[in-house]
Parts: sequence; C-alpha cells; structure tokens
Amino acid sequence: MFGRMVIAPVLQVNPQPELNAAVTELLKTTETAEIVRWIEFSASALLFLLVPGDPESGAVYILDRKHGTWYAIDFEDEQFGGYSVSQLDQLLQECRFLDLVERPGLWRTGLKWYLELGKQPEARV
Repeated sequence: MFGRMVIAPVLQVNPQPELNAAVTELLKTTETAEIVRWIEFSASALLFLLVPGDPESGAVYILDRKHGTWYAIDFEDEQFGGYSVSQLDQLLQECRFLDLVERPGLWRTGLKWYLELGKQPEARV
C-alpha cells in the first residue's frame, strides 16, 4: 500500500483567505462526495472525501492555498477503488504524509515522492 505519490491538478480556484469557498468549489466538482477529514495549514488544506455508503472509496485532495489549485493525490499501489479512513490514518500517522501536505513547495517541484509505512516521505530522482 502507498508507494510513489501521483499528484494531479483537478481544479483552479481564486487564491483567497476564505477556505470555505474553495472547498465548496471542490465539492461541486466531486458531486456526491462527503468530507470525512479536513486538515488546515497556512499554506495548504487536506480533504479526505468518500462516496456516501462506500467506505472504501476515499480520495485525498490538497489545496495549494497560495496558487489556488486543488490536487488529487493517489499512489501507484493498485488500490484502484479508493482508500478507507483507516488507510488514511495509516498514511497520516505511519508515513508522515502531513510533512508533505503542509509544504506544497516540496511536491510542486516535480520531485517523485514515495511514501511507505514506517518511513518518512522520500524524494527520488
């Protein structure tokens, strides 16, 4: 589970201090998804969304607040249907994923980031 992080821009919003407006725009794009986790930093915000009734459909979205871009985050781990809340918790706690989330400049550079259980995020060329 996890591995190479795949970062794809999904929505451009106006960079603004009002995070709720940016979240509303993302929810319009994802249609029926509901927010399960919401974590804010000064430079970014992370949302974990689930399709109602499907606990294995979770998707991670990160807002680069400075540039007003929402990114979908996935991993090359053959977990095609999405993630569960417990898998998100593993990502947050055992992979130190928030170290990357709170610093968008780290993943905006184009480096290939790898996340593994029990290890810090690692950039590889």
